[in-house]
Amino acid sequence: MNVAQWVDLGGGTPAGFLGRSNIWVEESLANASSKAFVQFLMETALERTDPGQVEVIVFDDALTGLAAPFQDVNNGGERILRVVNRPPDLAQCLRYLREHIQGVANVVQGRSPSLLDFRESTGFPVEGFKLVVIATDFGVLDDSLQNEIIALAKVGPAHGVTFLVHSMMLDVNPYALGLFTCWRIQDSRVLDSRDRPLGSFPGVDPEHLIATANRVRERMSARTAETVLFLEIEKDEQTWAQSSAEGITFSVGRYGMAPITITLGDEVNQRHNVLITGAVGQGKSNLISVMVHSLCHRYSPDELQLVMLDFKEGVTLQRLAEQQDGTFLPHARVLGLEADREFAVAVLEHLFAIYKERMSAFKASGVQSLREYRQVHRHRPMPRIVFVVDEFQMMFAERDRVSDVCAELLQRAVRLFRAAGIHVVLASQTIGGNTSLVGSASEGLFGQVPIRLALKNSLAESRATLGMSNDAAAHLRSREAIVNLDYGEPSMNRKTAIAFADEEVLAPLRRQWWQARPGTDKPYVFNGDAPRCLEDDVDAVAAGSRTTAQPRAFLGQLIGVEGDSLTASMRREAGRNVAVVGAADATIPLASAVVSLLAQSSSRAAEVVLLDLLGADRGWEATRGAFARRVKELNGTLRVVDAVGAQDELGALLERADGGAVSDRPTYVLGLGMERMRSCASFERLCALGPGVGIHLLCWWLKLNAFQNLAGYDGASLFDVKAGYGLDSQSARRFLDDPLLDWVPRDNRMVVWDSAEMPFPRKVIPYTRFAGGGDS
Repeated sequence: MNVAQWVDLGGGTPAGFLGRSNIWVEESLANASSKAFVQFLMETALERTDPGQVEVIVFDDALTGLAAPFQDVNNGGERILRVVNRPPDLAQCLRYLREHIQGVANVVQGRSPSLLDFRESTGFPVEGFKLVVIATDFGVLDDSLQNEIIALAKVGPAHGVTFLVHSMMLDVNPYALGLFTCWRIQDSRVLDSRDRPLGSFPGVDPEHLIATANRVRERMSARTAETVLFLEIEKDEQTWAQSSAEGITFSVGRYGMAPITITLGDEVNQRHNVLITGAVGQGKSNLISVMVHSLCHRYSPDELQLVMLDFKEGVTLQRLAEQQDGTFLPHARVLGLEADREFAVAVLEHLFAIYKERMSAFKASGVQSLREYRQVHRHRPMPRIVFVVDEFQMMFAERDRVSDVCAELLQRAVRLFRAAGIHVVLASQTIGGNTSLVGSASEGLFGQVPIRLALKNSLAESRATLGMSNDAAAHLRSREAIVNLDYGEPSMNRKTAIAFADEEVLAPLRRQWWQARPGTDKPYVFNGDAPRCLEDDVDAVAAGSRTTAQPRAFLGQLIGVEGDSLTASMRREAGRNVAVVGAADATIPLASAVVSLLAQSSSRAAEVVLLDLLGADRGWEATRGAFARRVKELNGTLRVVDAVGAQDELGALLERADGGAVSDRPTYVLGLGMERMRSCASFERLCALGPGVGIHLLCWWLKLNAFQNLAGYDGASLFDVKAGYGLDSQSARRFLDDPLLDWVPRDNRMVVWDSAEMPFPRKVIPYTRFAGGGDS
């Protein structure tokens, strides 16, 4: 732990520097050597201190360029040089230094006389050092600034803050000068305040200083951060030893000599929810992983459950889902990988349902909270639930109805859930620029989140997280965070070294937990961008064949926490047809729907009539053969009709429908590329009469007007089941007869409304892969 605590001037006795004393170098207008000496001291501080262990703050109101040769040090991945040139900026830096000194004092707690001694005794680099260079005419500074510098200079060195003033001493308060080691420079000679020679310093030139800055930058880039190991903050013997009745406690890292712990469910201080922020690459995912594994290490699945959404790439949550060897995190109930806003709404509604169930149970037991309920029913499990949303600002990415619903539900959640033992953890790279949570909305959300964990971030984001008077997160190093348990109150800042979520440690722990809970249901995993195949729902299709009198067409996966499929009954009633309209390729979704019907009708040898109007469509060519094979495997018959024979085929089917004879053998007419069919009088009548005798149409049109032209004036009423797939917002509202429909076309989404079975349209993930065939 190298620190430039001494300066060797060649006189035999080193002079105190970082963490030892303050230095005043008298400025001489007739001699430029004093500026060079200050630069020599800055170089010494940077080069002789371990990378990242010193921050240099320069106030240069005369714009002398004192720090200019050192600018490249900030290109090493961490900002360790800060230059300001206006008195208000200096005042802000001094406020930060005051908070930093108080923070160091809180860590040391009087155990050692100085930060240097404390670091020596603990054996690891607690906190860091500051070199504050004041290059100005000290006597003309405002009295308030002078007084603040004097106050901080008095206690600074013991707390790792060293002041280096470059100014004339004339008319400066003798008390102030007494807080400094005062030197005068003549050429390369260093003299004390009585002009006695102390030694000399090597001359410096800009190229030499620039080269030093580059070396420091390279060392910064190559450095290995001091690592706090997970098992240093969570002891192995603590596994599942704690009850969550009174709250849940977790560790995220080390504060001073001990792990820092945070408790959710603290009803005395009303600490129930957490806000986590941090710039890109500053370790937010690592912090969340440490928090989650700390909780799971302390509490069993009977005491703790996790519901987690990730609006990024989902890598962190993927490790908690079921792996190839069958293992998974037994505490996890719902994992949203690359979650979307509709799924977030579904999860929040699911949690509100749990909340209402628990509040009803509390009322029946005459209690008001989970803590009281657990006291009355000591052997009745009711685990606390932690709801984690990473990049939660994506819930409000658009100014639309979904954003409004998300904002309203989330604000209610942070306000109401605490009584039911449900805690909310919100994480984001940025909250300062969120236009969907401003004014009273922002107050309503963040006003219920007292626990703030701020990783390194910009000045604006630090203030957005911790409060306008708290910019501590802007001054952090990598793998550090401000832990604040009181809504960002500056005096409550705890600068914490965050533990490392090492998968070589955590993966074996998850396996141990999984082995300790055999038979635990695996978590439901939602991946909104993953392509689906009907084979993914094979169990549900099989269950449908056993439990329903009439087969149901499987149309995709509902956006919800149960992973249910959206299905439509093909019972023999008027209107039981399916129309898909939109520019997205609906061949695989409709072919999958037909296969699902055959799988439930195989004993009745269903018939499939394929109106193949697509011609030489390369995408459909890749699937057509696999579809034919599946029809045969399911004991169905397939008749393929091209555009030339389509009208005759429809006429023949209409004759059967006109006859009114009901057959046990259902017929499914799969129409692809229906916009290519000219007006056909028999089509509309077949749509009306066919379902009653077991002939159902499942057809796709590219455009809404093509559907209307073929289906006729009242054709929409002949299709109970309508789906928009790649259909624009306005057309979808007309097609589904919902002027308030919240729909924007996007990949891997379809909106479906069964007017006979559903109160409103639902969004689904359609099938876009066909087993044994191509992808859509």
